[in-house]
Amino acid sequence: MWLSSWSWSSSSWSWSWSWCWSAASWSSCLSCSSSLSSSSSLSLAPRPERLSRGIPAGGPPRGWPESRWPMLACEQDEAFSAYFCVVLFDSIGYELHPQDLQESAGPVGTGIYCTLDLNRALATQKEVLVAEFRPTPSESLRSGSTELLIAAAAEDGSAGSGSRWRQRGYSGVLYGATELCIRAECIRALYRRDWQRPGAAWADLDRLLVRMRDPPFLVDPEVSQPELAWAKALERLRLYGDQRVKDTRERLENLWLDTAQQAESQHFCVAQ
Repeated sequence: MWLSSWSWSSSSWSWSWSWCWSAASWSSCLSCSSSLSSSSSLSLAPRPERLSRGIPAGGPPRGWPESRWPMLACEQDEAFSAYFCVVLFDSIGYELHPQDLQESAGPVGTGIYCTLDLNRALATQKEVLVAEFRPTPSESLRSGSTELLIAAAAEDGSAGSGSRWRQRGYSGVLYGATELCIRAECIRALYRRDWQRPGAAWADLDRLLVRMRDPPFLVDPEVSQPELAWAKALERLRLYGDQRVKDTRERLENLWLDTAQQAESQHFCVAQ
């Protein structure tokens, strides 16, 4: 039997914990307070209070309750972006409809598998799309799902309890530092990262921009635009999409890596 305690503080946030272990039982206690202002956080209690707990190294121990897996509590209508790779028929025009996406089976169950790694997306040799999704929209999804689950892999590399994210009412799961699986219904805007075909499609672009949370610009499809303006608009949209995915990656990847770093020393951890 052994006992360990640890505490840490800084000018921005502080937290402390203590825990004990025996051959028959274990217990943990964790408290956290933060003065940081952020649109999202990993919080400290099981659903429905929208709080979460950290996980030990190598995934949760046997018998670890699923409600203790960490989650990302999202603000209403908070938007994230990720790359979605797919093969599209040449007959499909510029405009894409999120409701037409078909979910597929994968390591963490059925959903839309996305990545935050541009190099990995380009290496697939498929069409790279940018998906803007809202895990917790102000208008409830048909499934009633919310938030994102943060699921670490088990020692054997499997997803472990992360595969049950749909049954537990989450809109998606981050099952790797840059890998996501989300419900198709939470995708609000879907657009091509590159478009090389001749001709402009201002009406299609206008409908896309309206669906975005914070579009990089607006267009008037009724006003005649020169061909050069179309090329510039697509370039601005590509740069905007890459930046949005980069912002999402910086937030989610840091949460994942912070959790993994703490888990390496077999401590329980919470990132915020």
